[in-house]
Order: sequence, then structure tokens, then C-alpha cells
Amino acid sequence: MSYLLIVDENLTSEFKDLDCRISTPNKYIMEANSKARFDIINLSSSMDYQKLGYYTSLLAIARKDKVLPSPRLIQDITDNVYFEYLTYELMDLIQSKLSKLKSDDFELSVYLGSNLAETYHHIARELFRKIRAPLFRVYFHRDEKWKIKSIELLKYQDLTESHQKFFKSQLKSYISKKRFIKDSSKQYLFDLAILVDPNENAAPSNPEALELFQAAFKKVGIRPEIVEINSPFNLADYDALFVRATTQVNHDTFKYASQAQQDGLVVYDDPESIIKCSNKIFLEQLMDRLNVGRPKTTILDKPMFKEWSKDKDLSFPLIIKKPDSAFSQGVHKAENLKELKERAKTMFESTELILIQEFLPTDFDWRIGILNNEVIYACKYFMAKGHWQIINNEANGEAHEGGFEALDPSDVPAEVKKAALKVAGAIGKGLYGVDLKQSGKEIYLIEVNDNPSIDHGVEDHLLKELLYDKIANHFLTECLKKVPRL
Repeated sequence: MSYLLIVDENLTSEFKDLDCRISTPNKYIMEANSKARFDIINLSSSMDYQKLGYYTSLLAIARKDKVLPSPRLIQDITDNVYFEYLTYELMDLIQSKLSKLKSDDFELSVYLGSNLAETYHHIARELFRKIRAPLFRVYFHRDEKWKIKSIELLKYQDLTESHQKFFKSQLKSYISKKRFIKDSSKQYLFDLAILVDPNENAAPSNPEALELFQAAFKKVGIRPEIVEINSPFNLADYDALFVRATTQVNHDTFKYASQAQQDGLVVYDDPESIIKCSNKIFLEQLMDRLNVGRPKTTILDKPMFKEWSKDKDLSFPLIIKKPDSAFSQGVHKAENLKELKERAKTMFESTELILIQEFLPTDFDWRIGILNNEVIYACKYFMAKGHWQIINNEANGEAHEGGFEALDPSDVPAEVKKAALKVAGAIGKGLYGVDLKQSGKEIYLIEVNDNPSIDHGVEDHLLKELLYDKIANHFLTECLKKVPRL
């Protein structure tokens, strides 16, 4: 997409040095709806309901253009409930960044995610993630704690000269960043951001797999770009987001996924899947409702655990888990009651609920990869040497993994695939890795991962490039549905 800047008639010459098209609210509203799509930055001075600026944003949505601000945001910032929501979402950040202020009132101007004062860059960036408008001001007030009192969309012509200069520099940077080296020999239909965390020790995909993903996306007409989680990038520049960093609800991966979904992008992993899959309490209740075989599980709070642990007939070893445990972390085996109580005491310091499960020893775990309710790969993950899990996370920070065996999905027992598809289908149509244990003829579902590992040399060992091609083709299909271009 190309950028289109909407400004009042008297400001068109002010931005003529920018690398984008420039129009006015009247011209945009009255011009015929073309097949060309734009990323619109709406700087109109008349943003009130049913004014020209509002109609510009409203018609942009109807024409499948992307626009800042959206008509929904224009309405949201008039609602006290929205201010309360933002205060709650950004509570810790707001309190920490404004704690040293002596006055009980403070206002912060945000220009495309930045502020003139470097001190407030972080909070400005986080506010821009939530409040998708090019220039706005947030008014804060402190009673016992800081809270957002109101939000105002700013008019460029009302800014001081220094602020105008700063905004123009931010705008120029925002729209002129060359995200890609253009390949003039090939036309791409869509742009995709692949979100990674360069500091992650056990990322969902290794560098070789990321290269294969990029090659697959290019083959189907999607231009991929690797974006790092701690580096600023504009979701509005893309049509789709593929999260290849380990997801958590209280993490930037979730924030980016939520914002991408709100902005109309195709997103994997979608925020709803992250919420559901990252919590073992939810998964246990879901599996109970679906009547899916799984280890016997008890959910306990602190008082309940105190009474439950008095049972003299407890059979050890037992598995104890935090609700948000992942990648064998936050999961422990207790050989006796003393160990169980010690683990529970530590866990209750950071969670109000824990899970305790029966121990089911097996030589391997099944991992069934599912995309859009279809099995796309299958692996056996063997236990780490001398350990009861597939990953042995040692106290010194080192992690040792067991071996693996990749299988053709057609060679996986039907009952394993049936159980995996049943629970994944109840969560959504995303990309999932379903973990199961098999003891004789019995199948036990362990968990569903929203951000499954796809490493070169492991999950793709059998299917090779076909695995990446299948995922890339699915992104293409979803992009064509969601962002029609033709």
C-alpha cells in the first residue's frame, strides 16, 4: 500500500516534501472509489462526529483503506469508559513513569508514538499502540494514583513551531522508512511481518526455519519482513502478522497480536488463542467439557490445597503446574508430600490457582501440528536423557532436549489425530501444537500450544519445504479474504 496524507486545503504545501500522496478531506470523499488501496494518515482539523475528517476515516474503512485515526477511535476518545480501560491496561507503566511528578495534573503530547522529551518515549510508544491516531494529547490526573482523564486529537496548525517541526520529522520517518529492498522482477500482493525475539533462547523457529518461511511466503506473492519485538515498527504497514516469538498474555507478543487484529490484519497467533492456550486452567475445563481423555487433574487455591494435602491416600509422584507454564517450565514432579508442599508454596506466591495431576510416564509425547482444523505435521518428542520431560531445564539455565521422530500425518494413529483435532477445533482455527501421551490404547491430552515449534531439521524433517508452503498458502488465502485487492 502507498501512503496518503489527508490535510486541510491550506496545509497541502506544508507537506509537499514527503514521499507520499497528499489530498484533502473533500477530494478524498468525493473522488471515485478506485482499486488502489492506501495507508491513510488523516490530519484533518474537523474530526468531530459527522464532520469532514470523521467522514474521511469512515469512508476509508468502507473502501478497505487503512486509516489513522479510525472512526471507532474518534468515538472512543469521548467515552470515560475508554479512559478507564486504558488506565487499567497501562496502569503499571503510567504509575512508574509519572511517579516523580510534583503536580497532580500532567499532559503528554504523542506524535506517531514519540514525544519531544526522551524521558516519555516509552509511555508515548505504548499509548500509540492503543490510541492509533497520528497526533494526540493525553491528560492525566492523580488522586491516589495517576489515571487518564481525557484524550484530545490535536490539530497540526495549533502546534507550536518546535512541535510542528518535531511532528514533521516523525511523519517523514514514519512514511519513508524503506522496509524492503524492492524486487522489481516480482509483484507482491501482501506484506507480512514475522515477529521474533532475538534475545530468546528457545524461539518457536530457528534461523534456518525463518529463512524457509520467508522463501515460502515470497513464492505465493507475500513480501515477508522479520521484525524484532523490541524495535519500533508500524503494524499499519502490513497486511498480516506471524508471531514467531514465545507468546504470553502479559507480554508484547499479545499486545502486538491484539493491535494487529484490531487493525484488521491476518494474525497468527490471534490474541484469543493466546489467552486460551496459555492457561492450563482454561484447557483443563475445556477438556472436561469435551470429555477428552487427560491425566486426572485437580485445580486448587491455597486454602483448598491445605485441606487437600491432608489426604493420606495421595499417590506419588504427582505433577504440579502453574496455570501459565510452558516449554516444561513451571511444571514440576513431586516425589513426596514435602516436595509437593514446597513447590506449591513457591507457586502460590505468584498465582492464586495451581494444578496437580497424576504422573503418566511415557517414552515420548505426541506433537500434532494443526492449522485451520487440518493436521499439517506430526512428531514424537522423546524424553530428555535421565529425565521425565522432553526438556530438562537445569538450575544453571541450561536446557537439554530429548530426541524426536517426524512422521507423515497419515501414519499417526487415528485416535491421536481425532483427539487433537477435537480440542484444537474448540479453541479456534489457528496454528496449534497439540501435545498428547499414549499409554497402550489410551490417549491422554496434555496441552495445546498456540505458538508451536517449527524448527528446521525437526518438525520439517519429513515434509521439508512442503510444511512452509502449506502455511504460506494459508496466509495467502486468509489475506485474500480479509484484504481484497482486485
